[in-house]
Amino acid sequence: MQKVVLAAVAAAAFAVPAQASIVYSNNFDAENGGNTALNYNSFNGLTVTNGTVDLVKSGDFGIGCAGGSGACVDLDGSTNDAGLVSSNSYAFGAGDRVALSLVFSGNQRNAPPPDSFSMRFDFSGPVSGNFGYMSSFFGTSTAAFTNQSSLTLTVSNIAPNFAFTDLTFFFDPTSGGSTTFGLQDGGNDNIGVVIDNLQLSVGAVPEPATWAMMIAGFGLAGMAARRRSASRVVYA
Repeated sequence: MQKVVLAAVAAAAFAVPAQASIVYSNNFDAENGGNTALNYNSFNGLTVTNGTVDLVKSGDFGIGCAGGSGACVDLDGSTNDAGLVSSNSYAFGAGDRVALSLVFSGNQRNAPPPDSFSMRFDFSGPVSGNFGYMSSFFGTSTAAFTNQSSLTLTVSNIAPNFAFTDLTFFFDPTSGGSTTFGLQDGGNDNIGVVIDNLQLSVGAVPEPATWAMMIAGFGLAGMAARRRSASRVVYA
């Protein structure tokens, strides 16, 4: 019974609040007709600079995408130089929650050493507020920030066989502005972290009661998960 309750809380927490708008969404299935393309840089709403990433059809190169079908992205392309995946700019207001969500896995090809990747927000000007992450595997963490031009979340020590898990990186600004988001693998060996189901939402911060339930649910799930994995999440 306890496992069922935790799963339900985690699922509810990751539903986008009714007041939020999904401003970007890409499960990569429609990119390049759903076919593999090495060193791909024709993403809808995304650009790749300072290196490359690979678009992979599920099943190619021994990689299975989320749900076992469609396409996904290997964040370390085929040029020994992991690229920076960057978005267009999106506006936000005071009191909004800006949340970048995805699912990710290890490289799935038993390629050591363990991988890492980063999620980041880059602002048009200094921003203050709260930021943090939520995950049904890693739990939840929040912190305050003041007059920052960017925020970065890094997940490290990701084993090759690390199964797909959800992760949301968010911030709650005290003033309006605009932001881009970016994703980048920490390695340069052509075999990187695999991501899927990318989404950015902008909208109202969840009510305190809902937020407390989310923290409790993710915290319990996270404590159980950390006993099984040495992967770490760090934000700055």
